[in-house]
Amino acid sequence: MMKPSVLSIAAIGILLTISSVRAAPGSDPTSTRHLSVTMSTSAGTVAPGERVSLVVDVTPKQDMHVYAPGQTDVIPVSLTLTPGEAAVSRPLQFPKAEKLEIKELGETHLVYSKPFRLVQDVTVAASRSLVKRAAAPGASLTLKGTLRYQACDNTICYAPVNVPVTWTLALQGASSGSVKKQQR
Repeated sequence: MMKPSVLSIAAIGILLTISSVRAAPGSDPTSTRHLSVTMSTSAGTVAPGERVSLVVDVTPKQDMHVYAPGQTDVIPVSLTLTPGEAAVSRPLQFPKAEKLEIKELGETHLVYSKPFRLVQDVTVAASRSLVKRAAAPGASLTLKGTLRYQACDNTICYAPVNVPVTWTLALQGASSGSVKKQQR
């Protein structure tokens, strides 16, 4: 069991990490049998041609874990964005995984059994239609995707699950520099 001082330090670290992102408006956690998922962004407002981070905070339920990427014979947690008005600009960022040794099978896997965060940087398209839409008051952009995972507990692995995820960003008019850079 963790000592109170270690738990306090961990809680402060989690709060500092969370403070750098904004919850998506109306973003209540989505719960499955195995975990809960909350979406947020690095900025609430974005202009065409600008980059924003889409964030997925995942909290496995007690005694559950999901697999980290880079392993064979398991289905790792992944995030796939639906093609649309944003272009993925960098690889999906995963936290460091923990090792789980399964002595009965003589295997060691990389997993996430504690709350973790996935971050996907995207660049909003600077298309003429999106620039025109951003000029209108109250304009927004909705980005969608799918979080896929396979969860296991101490005795069984469950069927893979696909969780729909959505982020809605307020659009603002693009600065002339960001549109010119994107159109080159």
